[in-house]
Amino acid sequence: MIGFEQYVELYSRDLSKFCIKLCGNIDDAEDLFQDTWTRALRYFKIYDEKKSFKTWLFTICVNIYKNSSKLKYNSRKIEFSTTEEKERFFSTIPSSQEDRDEYIDLLSAIAALPKKHRVVITLYYFKEFSQKEIAEILSIPEGTVSSRLTTAKKLLKRRLSDD
Repeated sequence: MIGFEQYVELYSRDLSKFCIKLCGNIDDAEDLFQDTWTRALRYFKIYDEKKSFKTWLFTICVNIYKNSSKLKYNSRKIEFSTTEEKERFFSTIPSSQEDRDEYIDLLSAIAALPKKHRVVITLYYFKEFSQKEIAEILSIPEGTVSSRLTTAKKLLKRRLSDD
């Protein structure tokens, strides 16, 4: 049996990146990250080891994201509190200026999506969950996930081609 500390070590980086993509700013992402681990610890005793811990953890994160009124989820702008934070973020972006500009345009377009579409796009493309896993995380039918992905891609295509 893996202990909670090992799960934290294994999944903190992925969870952190996911929170940043969902929230669009570091402060809210840190709150979401902390709230997710706090709730995971609180309910760890009922976690079913036969199921994927990552899926369980991301389900907790998405539920907090959807239900929290204190976080500014519909923020359209990525904000940084320090230059170091900004540099750390941009170090994950492609190196050429053209690729960087396209990546930032993509992030902005994703941030402008309605929450239900932003969540499925982020889980599918950035966290590489399957449609079945996303359905489980969001507690919605797999067909709904597929439909939201299709709609989100159309919205992104329209937004990016307009720009």
